[in-house]
Amino acid sequence: MYPINLKLDNRKCAVVGGGKVACRKIGRLLENNARITVISPEADSEIQDWARENKITWKQETYSKDLLEGFFCVFCATDNGDVNRQAAMDAKAAGILVNVASEPELCDFTVPGVVNRGRLQFTVSSEGASPAYTRLLRQDLEKRYHHGFGEMADFINSIRQELIHEKKEDKAATSQQRQKIWRQALTPEIIELIYNQDLDRAKNEIRNAINRAGS
Repeated sequence: MYPINLKLDNRKCAVVGGGKVACRKIGRLLENNARITVISPEADSEIQDWARENKITWKQETYSKDLLEGFFCVFCATDNGDVNRQAAMDAKAAGILVNVASEPELCDFTVPGVVNRGRLQFTVSSEGASPAYTRLLRQDLEKRYHHGFGEMADFINSIRQELIHEKKEDKAATSQQRQKIWRQALTPEIIELIYNQDLDRAKNEIRNAINRAGS
């Protein structure tokens, strides 16, 4: 599968199903500001709460293909394999991206395990081969990459904006020149400093390297 991060802000996403699996899908979609419609005759209390708070739309109906009209993507998450497969086929026929929680072979995309550290995001996927293994690796990533890595991502972004403002990294500079600056600034030693939570020293080293490269 081709790895890609999608912006779902204001995108219409459907979740077919109203149980625990659907809840997990909805939670992630809410974090990404999607416009969510749940299609299920029954739903867990958490889904009902979201609907009452107008965070989602709940269509309290049995699934039918006409309910999928106009959606960008569909998550099939019922406890009925036949319904999931039918919804997946209907979505594909309509050109809608589809994810089936229990049958990765029917998916146009899978949802990886995610570790967020601010604007920095780590993902791990087995393309549905082993959710348990993916979960184990995600937990390992959570331990290895503390929140300082997210702080450093913000710092590096601020430096990039400074360089752009100072026209050291504007469109007149070649791609090779920009790459050279960052290769000199971001080294394995910097990663080691971040691992050791010596963020102040890491920031100073980056600034010094960029100043040397730009002089």
